[in-house]
Amino acid sequence: VREHAPALDVVPPPLRLSAARTRWGSCSRHGIALNWRLIFLPLTIVDYVVSHELAHLREMNHSPRFWSVVEQLCPDWRARRLDLRQLGREIPVISC
Repeated sequence: VREHAPALDVVPPPLRLSAARTRWGSCSRHGIALNWRLIFLPLTIVDYVVSHELAHLREMNHSPRFWSVVEQLCPDWRARRLDLRQLGREIPVISC
């Protein structure tokens, strides 16, 4: 988060870990939450998720403008998004 935030001219928000069952990340006015299961994925995929969530600090939607912000940080976001969908299915959901 600290590495990519300056490229968007945003202040790195508070970060917390999540155990969400269906989301890899989320962004709100309170900060960014990243799913702890991301540790099982390649760093390129983690960078995509972080880029996606940071882009929400500029565009709180999934409009074409949002995706152009994501592309500033992660030019190959489409491929990484597909990888996330495929690899994410292979990681078991662990309930506590």
